[in-house]
Amino acid sequence: MKGVSGIVATAILLALTIAGGLLLYTYVSRYLATSIQSGELVIDSAYYLTPLGRLDITVRNIGMSAVNITTIEVILANNTSVHYSVGQDKLIAPGETRTISVNIMGTPRYVIVHFNDARKTEPATVRIIS
Repeated sequence: MKGVSGIVATAILLALTIAGGLLLYTYVSRYLATSIQSGELVIDSAYYLTPLGRLDITVRNIGMSAVNITTIEVILANNTSVHYSVGQDKLIAPGETRTISVNIMGTPRYVIVHFNDARKTEPATVRIIS
């Protein structure tokens, strides 16, 4: 029986490994470039002040362009989701941190900030202050 020699097999495996590495590098670098060039919003903290019925959300723009906050989504203790308008759209510059206050009804569990019309933050746990 004849087969592929060891040197040829090694060369083929090496070529496949290099090609796979280049594909992975290209994908990751494009993904990171897109994320960095566009605005990216993260929630630093979220506190619900029970006596005031007010939710204070501190957000930070970690991207390279401004973001426009459109709505605040609050997931309540009974697992219902409620959307609150922020009034005038809030523009947050790159690197800027801002606190947004929203008067809400019910006890919040999580908060999600919607921005740039189609994007949103990861859900953040709301801390209750009595």
